[in-house]
Amino acid sequence: MQIVADLHTHTVASTHAYSTVAEMARGAKAKGLVAIGITDHGPDMTDAPHEWHFSNLDILPRQIDGVTIIRGIEFNIRPGGGLDHMQEKSLHPMEFTLASFHESCFEPSTQSAHTEALEAVLHDPRVQALGHLGNANYPFDREYILSRCNEFGKLVEINSNSFAIRKGSRENCTEIAKLCMRYEIPIVVNSDAHIAHRVGGVEHALAMLEEIGFPEELVVNSSRERLDTYFRSRGLQLF
Repeated sequence: MQIVADLHTHTVASTHAYSTVAEMARGAKAKGLVAIGITDHGPDMTDAPHEWHFSNLDILPRQIDGVTIIRGIEFNIRPGGGLDHMQEKSLHPMEFTLASFHESCFEPSTQSAHTEALEAVLHDPRVQALGHLGNANYPFDREYILSRCNEFGKLVEINSNSFAIRKGSRENCTEIAKLCMRYEIPIVVNSDAHIAHRVGGVEHALAMLEEIGFPEELVVNSSRERLDTYFRSRGLQLF
């Protein structure tokens, strides 16, 4: 299995990242990717860009160095399941959206509080994918949430970077992936790269998926055709 697009990356707009959009595109090209998602952190994170960054994303060219650019955001999940404080007009350019737990916006709490927040996110039409759910600091009722993802059209992200920086994520992601197999939930495999040379770095996640026999047809970004089909279903023609 391979990935052809990395749909979760960060640029210098999130100031704990270190590469520009053009540099991230070049990193994607070097990995042989056909597309990259630019998904900087939503404005409620301390060092995130202002919401004007997101409202202006439509100035990005569709392609840089032959790599298709997908405009997006990584929302911060708030207690209770709210997202970043933003005007709806600032979200107009969004083409791919994830929502994730981050300690600076949602201090780790109880399993029931995390589950309640994720249930609210399931109902939020602005969110396309649930980001790095394997974070051990945010246990949730996996069966309850994941079994409903298809009902609400949510993808589940397997975040390869988590395997390195979030203790317990490999084990948690393995169980999450198995549930996605059981319920036939489409997933995306991403790097969460914060610097150009890590774009497309999903080896750890792919190794785990191959170990459990995860079906390639459920990985949205495992082929150009699947990627194109997914975005066309959302009214967006990328290629």
